[in-house]
Amino acid sequence: MGNPIFKIHKVKKMFFRSLFLAAVSCAPPAASHLQLNLPDREWDRFNRLEMVLPVPDNTARYKTSLDVRLSGDYAHAYLSLVVARSGPADTLWFSLNPDKAIRSGQFLDYRFDLDTVGFYTHTPFCNWRLSHNMPERTLHGIVSVGLTMKKDRHGQR
Repeated sequence: MGNPIFKIHKVKKMFFRSLFLAAVSCAPPAASHLQLNLPDREWDRFNRLEMVLPVPDNTARYKTSLDVRLSGDYAHAYLSLVVARSGPADTLWFSLNPDKAIRSGQFLDYRFDLDTVGFYTHTPFCNWRLSHNMPERTLHGIVSVGLTMKKDRHGQR
């Protein structure tokens, strides 16, 4: 027969491993993402994009980033957007430096932080509204627009 103390330690070890795995696997997701593809790669000023993102953990603080994919038809060196979550809207201006873009085949992908402080939301969903604020009514060359809400981990990855 084997040593009974060895068997007890083996059982304890298995118990704590399974407890750890259960705790890790039950953690809520740390991010929420939504991307909208624009038909014909055009965005009309009066086409306000409505984005509803699920909030994985309504006790956490979130930071949000904007993802924009452009084709070679986009004619400007900047992008001005009106962005609203809850409350008044903000007009934001983003510089489009091709050297800072992520090249994805024929497209240029940009990611911009929408806030640096973060925010709390105590609802299961977060509603966003975006429209462009550029001089012409229709922008050509905007392939997609996306939002990513990530849990603020206070400097941790």
